Amino acid sequence: MTRALLIEDEPEGLANLTNLLHKHCPEVEIVATGGSNADLLRLTEGERCRDYDVAFLDINLPDGLVFRGLEKMPEIPFDIVFVTAYDQYALTAFDFAAIDYVLKPIEADDLRRAVNRSRSNRSNTYTKARVELLQQNYATRPPQSLDKIGIAGLDGVHFVRLNEIVRLEAEDNYTHFLLSSGQRITASKTIKAYEDILRPLNFVRVHKKHIVNMRFMKTYIKGEGGYLKLENGETIEVSRRKKAPLLDAMRQIYGEI
Repeated sequence: MTRALLIEDEPEGLANLTNLLHKHCPEVEIVATGGSNADLLRLTEGERCRDYDVAFLDINLPDGLVFRGLEKMPEIPFDIVFVTAYDQYALTAFDFAAIDYVLKPIEADDLRRAVNRSRSNRSNTYTKARVELLQQNYATRPPQSLDKIGIAGLDGVHFVRLNEIVRLEAEDNYTHFLLSSGQRITASKTIKAYEDILRPLNFVRVHKKHIVNMRFMKTYIKGEGGYLKLENGETIEVSRRKKAPLLDAMRQIYGEI
């Protein structure tokens, strides 16, 4: 069984989440519920924090954002799924912190996915750092101001500055991050997911297999699609379909070319 803590200040919202978990995620046992940061701290005090495998947390609580309670916890030994209303900036912050969320009104499929991801993260020891990055990014608007991303790799969560990422390379349902240090991090997300996250931050998709950080572009060699030479000496093919978007992105940053 997956032992769950629910923090939701609206009685209807709490009842709805409880019913959805009972109906669609019978492997989840609801151990405790509350509706404030004070409840969160009371229910996780001392060794009680180890009573849970996952916590479903509303962000806006009567006594402040839920981060107020989380930052007072010396450790967070359970996984977290945030329950939130739609906010594009907030969703970007979640993605950058590699942390899960479900949107209100809650859909059964989204809830099941979040529960399944939580079950696969049972050995995760990075929740505190992910929450700290989320809190930092949640207050940062617009998303162009974000400077660090959490990458859920196969061996844990890596926190990387955007200006250290040279490029991303797709391999089936995985994405390899190639860093300026030479380090390679493999993430269990498709490159499409990262394309949407990184597009506003001067990363450009130049091929079905490649996303490039434009900070590391050195030379563009024209051709049917052409290719890029990067600062680290690598050569990356540009597909014919991606040539026009690449040139548009270059014009936005460097002016007419």
